[in-house]
Amino acid sequence: MELSIIRRETTGAAPNQYNESETLVRFEIMDGSPSRGETIPIRLFLGGFDLTPTFRDVNKKFSTRYYLSLVLIDEDARRYFKQSEIILYRQAPDAIAPAQSQITASAPDNSSKIMPGPPA
Repeated sequence: MELSIIRRETTGAAPNQYNESETLVRFEIMDGSPSRGETIPIRLFLGGFDLTPTFRDVNKKFSTRYYLSLVLIDEDARRYFKQSEIILYRQAPDAIAPAQSQITASAPDNSSKIMPGPPA
């Protein structure tokens, strides 16, 4: 059983469209075939791969899509394929804590009077 992440980029307008697919990573999850009804949990850490957010039809000229591809090989060496689109997005940066923003806002007015105190 194999699992892979595929990036598919499409550029150009409809008559002159160019498609490019690239397999970013391929894992062999298990050697042999699983028994019927068996569940195999998989955790995939994406931090080490060169990934970008998913873009869909930017100005109807560009798109970047990612797919999770599963290949299952049974005991008779038959191959079964399943490909599903996954959507990657960039998480917004965390907001500054309210206590820090109050200290920063009051620092220019009373910068000489602000003294760090003991923790409460």
